[in-house]
Amino acid sequence: MAFIKEKKEVSILAIIIILLFIGGIWDQQISQTLMNQNSYFATLFQNYGLIFAGIIIFMSTQIFIYFAMKSGLNTFAKISIYILALIGGIYEVWQTVKYALYYTVSSLNNINNDLPIGAANNDGSGTLEIPDWYGSALIVLTIISVAIGLYFCNRWLKDKTLEELKGLVLVALGGIVAVFAANTIVDAMKDLWGRMRPYELQDDWSQYTSWLQINGSNGHKSFPSGHSEQGWLALYLPLFVQATNKEKRQKVYLFACIFGCLMAYSRVRIGAHFLSDVTMGSTISIFVIYTISRLLNQRFDGTSLADVEY
Repeated sequence: MAFIKEKKEVSILAIIIILLFIGGIWDQQISQTLMNQNSYFATLFQNYGLIFAGIIIFMSTQIFIYFAMKSGLNTFAKISIYILALIGGIYEVWQTVKYALYYTVSSLNNINNDLPIGAANNDGSGTLEIPDWYGSALIVLTIISVAIGLYFCNRWLKDKTLEELKGLVLVALGGIVAVFAANTIVDAMKDLWGRMRPYELQDDWSQYTSWLQINGSNGHKSFPSGHSEQGWLALYLPLFVQATNKEKRQKVYLFACIFGCLMAYSRVRIGAHFLSDVTMGSTISIFVIYTISRLLNQRFDGTSLADVEY
């Protein structure tokens, strides 16, 4: 069994290397062939695919709250955890809703101005006309999203024992580390590489650079793909599933892999990234989550390296 798992990991690494090699040679040709900023499929993922960082953080904060409720901590400690967890969870939901709403406004403006629906200012260098209803919509959608999250987390956690919650606390801490580690690595690399996006080059490809070339901080942030990294954060979700429920954990794992692949493809399709960009963005999340899963002694297929059950 260990040999099979090791072989699987080597295969994934080989696929990543092959994709980066292909991107290093044919990034430009692939983007010129696939790019379509009028793609509704790619726009859907662009606008509403940045959800898993918020979901992971919100689930983690709820785990802290339910653990505190059932623990022997003193009243001051419990109240402190409740307040900090609620603030952190609500803030992450607000950020998630804000991104989705921002991209929605961008798409609506594109339609009104006869521009491609998926054309977006990914690097924040332009201006976006914000409608009057934006603030109210942000507040209302955040409240609704938090309420839905609280309902499902209550159904999930209310009957957990203290021992089960102790195991989940470790998973929650790992999830927070995974989100911030992956985001930090991607942001740092974006600034360092300074690679222009395909849609920035579509009228003049003379400034195209390979992913192997480091350009320094220049305001361009194509490499690696942040959306792809965020999409592949879904790979952490199986670790929230009880280790003994192998079938459910495997289904969540399969969903995460499909979503991550679709997100990566959508970024190439919409012209926001090259193949090598999405490959590296995906790899960062996969590597970070794989590392944390091993530190937690957990596997995505439902087996626990230390026979930890929660």
